[in-house]
Amino acid sequence: MLQLGVYALNSDVELPKYGTTFSSCFDLKFCPTGRIVNGYDQQNEKVERWVNDQGETTILPGERLLIPTGMVFKLDYQVSIEDFADIVKHHDDDVSLRDFSIRLHPRSGLALKQGLILANCEGVIDADYQHEVFVMLHNISKVTARIKKGDRIAQGEVVCNEPFSFYMLKEMPQQVSERNGGFGSTGVSN
Repeated sequence: MLQLGVYALNSDVELPKYGTTFSSCFDLKFCPTGRIVNGYDQQNEKVERWVNDQGETTILPGERLLIPTGMVFKLDYQVSIEDFADIVKHHDDDVSLRDFSIRLHPRSGLALKQGLILANCEGVIDADYQHEVFVMLHNISKVTARIKKGDRIAQGEVVCNEPFSFYMLKEMPQQVSERNGGFGSTGVSN
């Protein structure tokens, strides 16, 4: 069974939760671990935003800030006798933690209502990353956004990675369909 361990960097950290029974992702919240949140402005200059006594900070229009979650994740894989038989039946290789990662996604409501999205579209937390998890929020609106301690800022999901091996081709790949080109080559929707 795959498990996600959470190490709390302060006493305010809550275990992540799924919003509903059928939610695909768990919620991540803003949990300050210091008085300053770091990031960059529209001109790619470093900025610092203070966290006030109520645990609130601001993100100015165009800024990208590393918002702390106060958590360090540890993926654990514990195999029971029953699970092992199923794994052997469905996998050629041994399953290891290398086969999993955590993906961070933006919250649709936060993007729609406040213009806060993930600056890198999707965050990837590798199984061997054993440091605090930050959410890189980008304010794409034209107004200053405020986030408070406990606000849901992103959603996470544990995914299975399919490991690949790479090799060099001796010849340029040939077309395998009617596609002839890249961006826009299959037409534009009307």
